[in-house]
Amino acid sequence: MKQIQWADVASDTGHAKTRDFIIHHQGRTVPGALWLPAEGGAEALILVGHGGSRHKRDDSTLDYIKELVENNNLAAAAIDGPIHGSRGLEMSSHEASDPSARQEAFLELWKSPGNGIENMVADWRISLTALLTLPELKGIPIGYFGLSMGTAYGLPFAAADARIGAAVLGMWGANYPNSAVLVERARFVKCPVLFLHKSEDSFFTLEGGLEIYRALPGQDKRFMMHEGPHTAATLEQTNLATRFLVERLTIGKQA
Repeated sequence: MKQIQWADVASDTGHAKTRDFIIHHQGRTVPGALWLPAEGGAEALILVGHGGSRHKRDDSTLDYIKELVENNNLAAAAIDGPIHGSRGLEMSSHEASDPSARQEAFLELWKSPGNGIENMVADWRISLTALLTLPELKGIPIGYFGLSMGTAYGLPFAAADARIGAAVLGMWGANYPNSAVLVERARFVKCPVLFLHKSEDSFFTLEGGLEIYRALPGQDKRFMMHEGPHTAATLEQTNLATRFLVERLTIGKQA
């Protein structure tokens, strides 16, 4: 096992046990966080990929994690994406505090050869392997939730790791520069998928999203479009995502 450092921290969701972790591998430092139900006995682990210009503990990420952990008895974990969160310390202090600067830095990385995908997939996989060594998480189903940048890196992760039992993706499209790779990787995603899109998305067209969705090979997949621009997921979207993951990972397992 690669070196992993754990630290108990005060809960930032109200009623959950929270632990930060750092993993060192392949010359990179991967900062992450884990949330467990206060009473233990999580029914599944949901890996949460945050969106561009955000980080593993930003408000929108925590709102969704709170719903998972406190209201659905699920564990949740998140890691910072490249150039985001604790990894943003590599930027200047001004850039690190400016969401538009972080977004531009990510877009520059995304448009570079390889898109930064292989490193991020490796970071997610080693993080999951480390998490599953914990007694509280052994043997439980694994799901993934990530929109926008969370799909840009989460879809290749789901394609590469058979441990992912269900995924919620979306708010990304093949029309975006350098995104044909996601259509190619989508063909290797074997788990059930809910793909979310917004009607007024100024970055990703409906057809661009559908091109990725249509490349998914499984029969258990859904495409849902909601009204609105390319902003954080709505409560309706996150409720739908939670229900999809719970049904595929826990109710279906018990049937």
